[in-house]
Amino acid sequence: MFEKKEIELKYELLDLKGVVDEVVSSMRLQIEKHHATVSVNTEGDTHLQGDRLHLLSVVFNLLDNALKYGNGNTAIKFDLKEKENAVELSVADNGIGVSQEYKDKVFEKFFRVPLGNTHNTKGYGLGLSYVSHVIQRHKGKIEVESQPGLGSKFIITLPKNA
Repeated sequence: MFEKKEIELKYELLDLKGVVDEVVSSMRLQIEKHHATVSVNTEGDTHLQGDRLHLLSVVFNLLDNALKYGNGNTAIKFDLKEKENAVELSVADNGIGVSQEYKDKVFEKFFRVPLGNTHNTKGYGLGLSYVSHVIQRHKGKIEVESQPGLGSKFIITLPKNA
């Protein structure tokens, strides 16, 4: 579906912090099950024009991955910052991380970082591909900083008026 650019975006004025808060609240049980802590920090005005449903899915995917690939004592930090005509959202965790060789591949369809013989984590390798596609369709960008054993940080920059 999203390969053919058939994701229809329905733009509305929304507060990205409200989107993050809604996802964190709806995932409270999973967060507790993983014994994780989640913090949300905001700097400036985080309102922008965007598709609420798809941005909820983006935040859900990032939080879900942080929980899935946590290390048992997971700390997840959302930072939202106003940057000129954009809003930057970063999601950082202290999970298993991704080695340099796979960093750019995590946004490819069906790619899953090889974890040896552990297949405890279910998924098809579509989440981050979808996330990347939605961000691109919003004329934004997404980057990842990660080191094995030290966690990952996904940084999304979205224009206020796409």
